[in-house]
Order: sequence, then structure tokens, then C-alpha cells
Amino acid sequence: MSAFTRRQFLSASAAAACSPMILSSPARGFAAPSERIRLGFIGIGIQSRGHLRSFVGKNDVQVIAVCDVVKERLENSKQIVEEGYAKQKDMASYKGCATYNDFRELLARDDIDAVVIGTPDHWHAIPAVMACRAGKDVYCEKPLSLTISEGRAMVEAARKHDRVFQTGSQQRSEFGGLFRRAVELIRNGYIGEVKTVRVGVGGPAVTCDLPTEECPTGTDWNFWNGPSPERGYNQILCPKGIHNHFPAFRMYREYAGGGMADMGAHHFDIAQWALGMDNSGPVKIEPPEGKAGTGLKYTYANGIVMYHGGPSGCTFEGTKGTL
Repeated sequence: MSAFTRRQFLSASAAAACSPMILSSPARGFAAPSERIRLGFIGIGIQSRGHLRSFVGKNDVQVIAVCDVVKERLENSKQIVEEGYAKQKDMASYKGCATYNDFRELLARDDIDAVVIGTPDHWHAIPAVMACRAGKDVYCEKPLSLTISEGRAMVEAARKHDRVFQTGSQQRSEFGGLFRRAVELIRNGYIGEVKTVRVGVGGPAVTCDLPTEECPTGTDWNFWNGPSPERGYNQILCPKGIHNHFPAFRMYREYAGGGMADMGAHHFDIAQWALGMDNSGPVKIEPPEGKAGTGLKYTYANGIVMYHGGPSGCTFEGTKGTL
């Protein structure tokens, strides 16, 4: 892929994150093959379904394959793609979206340029690393990985194979630019010297203790569970069919990192951004101070202290005011 089309992919993925439910006007057809990014989707839950609809509405992107372990979601995503393209091309029908239960078959295709990974968190690292090895660029949902070692493996794979890799961190670009405006105010001294940051995102994940339920026909539960410890199916983790809510698998440490990783992927990111710490971080992390403590204490080399706890989001306390 040329540098131009790589930039197009990043722009398209950012736009998909910002306006996932908008379909572009019909009757436009596809751009020339040399200027069109051919996408594969791995995991089609509620978040990916929004991205899918947005990408289908873009002239310079073509979705040619989708993958999921739940039959109903797979069939629905194929329908979204083919009906969307039929409408754009003013055709009675369009056939051209392949379906896969196993993402490795999708990655084996030479005609796919990039993938969108919208699986549960515990399934981010393996397909992302394999996609890089297969020469695909990657957009992967947040939280990026289940463990630090998985995250490092993803970074190293993207660098080794020279891939464009973007993770969903929409607060930097969404919400009318309000987060960016806040960062500008903080960096330019409007609240004085920052002394304390308080980030409220909810607690860590807990051990999964859900009972085993009967697995629906058409759901490959063993594949969904994948690299995590073996356990029985429960619809709280993997909802039946096509769902319109965000599943609660992120509450359980076998699959995710709880609120600390879920909204923490956004709000700790904003704190790092405002403090100019994108390429660094705290030098000391301590447990709560006494019984009144509500969360971890993070200390930066410059003396700024960040606490996990307090109001939702980010609160910056400076010598001249609070934001």
C-alpha cells in the first residue's frame, strides 16, 4: 500500500470511530482499485457494527470479508455490507463479502490490505500480531491488550513488519474537540502549575464466577473463549445473536481489565496527553493511603501526583484553578 492510501486508512478509521452510524450518499461506486483499501473485519459486536456501517459508506474503502464466532452476527454483517454496496452501485443485489468463523482464514487472503479488530479484549493481541505478520495494517479497538506483555508484542510486531497500527482512543478527536481544548488550556498554564490529577474510571476486573448456560446453536463458544482459561458459556460474556448493548465481559479479569482498562484507556490517556507524558509515565505507583484511600497513587518524576478515584473523568488541580 502506498503512503497515500495508508493515510487514507487512518483517516477512514478515525472517521468511523467518530461517526459510526452514518451512511454516505448512495450511487457512488468504488474508487479505482489502486486507491481503494480492501478491509476485513475480525469480530462484529455492537462497536464493530457501527464501524462496518461507516466504512461501507466510503468510496475509497471496500469491505470484502467479515469474521465472527456467532452465526447470526456473521450473517448480519454480510447483509450490511452487501445491501450497502447494492444501494451505492444502484444494483438490485451485490455479492462480494466473504464470511469466516476463523480469522486465520481471513488473514491468509492476499487481497486484504487492512483489518478492523473488534473482538473482546482477550482476543486483541493474537489476531493483531498475526495480521502484522501477514502484511495487513490494523485498526484495533481499545483497551488494546489484556496484559502488558501482549501490548508489547503488538507494538513490536507493528514495528518489525512496518505496519500502520491505530487503536481506538476517540476522546482525542471526538466530542467537539472539548478534550483537546482542555489539554491546550492546561499545557498553556491557564490553571497554573499542575499539582494533582484525579482520574475516576471504576475498579479493576474480578474473577469470573458466572454459571454455565446452554450454548446457543451457531455460537462457537470454544473459539470465543480462546486463549483464556476454559469455562462454560454464559450470555453475559457472549450475548446470544445480535445484541444492542456492550457486553459485560470487561468485568472479568480472564477477558478484560474492568473499568481501569475500559474507560481508563480513555481518561488516563487524556491525563497523559495533558501532562505531555505520551512517551513516558509515572515513576512510582503506590496502593491507597490508609482506609480513606480510593485508588492507586501515581507519582511523576516532576512531582505531579495522580490519584485513581474521585469524580468520573479527569480533574486537573493547579496553582491557579481546577479544570
